[in-house]
Amino acid sequence: MAEIRRWEREIGCPGKVALDLRAWREQAARMCGGGWRGLPPGGLQGYDMGYPCCDDEVPEGRAGLERAMRALSGPSRRELATVVRTIDARVLAATYGEEPTAPLWWTRRM
Repeated sequence: MAEIRRWEREIGCPGKVALDLRAWREQAARMCGGGWRGLPPGGLQGYDMGYPCCDDEVPEGRAGLERAMRALSGPSRRELATVVRTIDARVLAATYGEEPTAPLWWTRRM
């Protein structure tokens, strides 16, 4: 957790990983609930991070988590990846489309 907080401070957006995780969970729930037709044109807007520096930031969801995992090392990366993979597994089990080895696979699943 300390490394995540440190990385969030480095990029100037405390709480970003939690926001992206929440956005990915919500997107995954919609994807798994049926009727999913991809992200709306506005993407993942309408989130309030609670930080003045980030309130106009649109969460990146799964893409932001991917970026965070690439920036982290060792245990922090593994811990975050474990949480993300759990959500990924739900999406992969409930949808079809691009294989998870492809870049941005979550944007091409139905």
